[in-house]
Amino acid sequence: MKITVIGAGLAGLTAAHRLQQAGFSVDVFEREQSPGGRMAEAHDVGLNYLTGARLVYSFSKSVMGLIRELDLTDQLCHGLRIPVSTCSLAGEHSVQMSPGPQLLFNSPLSYNQRLRLLQMGVGVAGRRFSTNPDRLLDWQHYDDGTLYEFLKQRSLDQASQIYIEPIFRGARGWRMTDVSPVFFLSTTAHMYGSHAYTFTDGIGLLTERLAENLDVTYCADVKNVSRAASGGNELSYEVKGLLHSMHADLVICAVPGSLSLSIVSQPTAEESQFFRCVKYSSGYIVHFGIDCLVEPSVRFFSRDVNPSIAAVEIVDQSRIPSSYLSRLSVYLSPEAVIARKSEPEVDGELPPIWNDLPDDVARHLDRGYGHVVQQNIENMLPLFYPGYLKELSAFESYQMRGKKQIYYAGDYMSHALLGGACRSGEVVAHAIIADWAD
Repeated sequence: MKITVIGAGLAGLTAAHRLQQAGFSVDVFEREQSPGGRMAEAHDVGLNYLTGARLVYSFSKSVMGLIRELDLTDQLCHGLRIPVSTCSLAGEHSVQMSPGPQLLFNSPLSYNQRLRLLQMGVGVAGRRFSTNPDRLLDWQHYDDGTLYEFLKQRSLDQASQIYIEPIFRGARGWRMTDVSPVFFLSTTAHMYGSHAYTFTDGIGLLTERLAENLDVTYCADVKNVSRAASGGNELSYEVKGLLHSMHADLVICAVPGSLSLSIVSQPTAEESQFFRCVKYSSGYIVHFGIDCLVEPSVRFFSRDVNPSIAAVEIVDQSRIPSSYLSRLSVYLSPEAVIARKSEPEVDGELPPIWNDLPDDVARHLDRGYGHVVQQNIENMLPLFYPGYLKELSAFESYQMRGKKQIYYAGDYMSHALLGGACRSGEVVAHAIIADWAD
């Protein structure tokens, strides 16, 4: 049996890896020149930056299991060793990305806010051992309203303003009025006591190692997948301007869910219904190469403080192959990204960020900068909006019910962290093994 996986991101590579282990013949098509998708590093004229994900969390059963299996544990290192802060109308405050006692004993929150946070934390912690940290469907009960409404109903306005809103805007590209509380609750339940890692050789090490042991065709842009009446699927794809066609018994579509209907022709009613519901946040980041060492830091901004910039990150690049000693990255706010989509693009023209830059950041850039990369991430993270988990639950049941010719994998099927993408690939692989193995 021949299985074709479309997409060499973490979900697709994990599925291909598990199926190859089970004895299936698997090939992978990837549109880009290298593996990883949103779990990789990019290099542009001596400037290095991430394509998306930056951290692996120790609570993720799927990812950590794969890391141990591939003998990459000794390559893990702590991923957040630089100062992180949030900026709001209440001022600038340091923050740890993993919730902990510091919010109760060493924060600007009022006594009442701390007490309410403690009460909520105790309730959420009670589900720590009854939920899968890589599966948001375990939190479907909280899928009705928005995160903004959830926090307001619990009188957590101050905590929301100082910590939660800036981090969600800067790290996720989400507005609290657009998402349900499920991601917040899931990560809050499992992050306490956990660690955030990357790899000494970069976040892309895991996907690179997976791809090394698989048959991956790069620069292969899949144009169409259609179910064949006699069984299996017909694919057409383009490589270096040449159009090719092939037959595959099974296909795993591991591209962003918002792109699935553009690839799969004549989708089933269930596929059409679900994929019309899949949405993503978008990101737009401007990276500047700096020829001097600048103190590394990450700052997240609330909308009240900075409506056009969600985060500013300064990274030390002196210890990696790079033409620059530092990288300064400016993350546009969700509102600015949306507004930019409606404006005509001018090649090489930077977005209007200068007037909103913090003074110290503006001074660094005024001294001069080198190469500039404008990174547009159209499908950055799946948007788990109110009601989405109901649609996901129905589609997951459909996909797991009986043999299929086309399967789907990705973070939008499980969780917006790397563990969700990895778990999704494993779930699909296990379903195929159960249904199709001799």
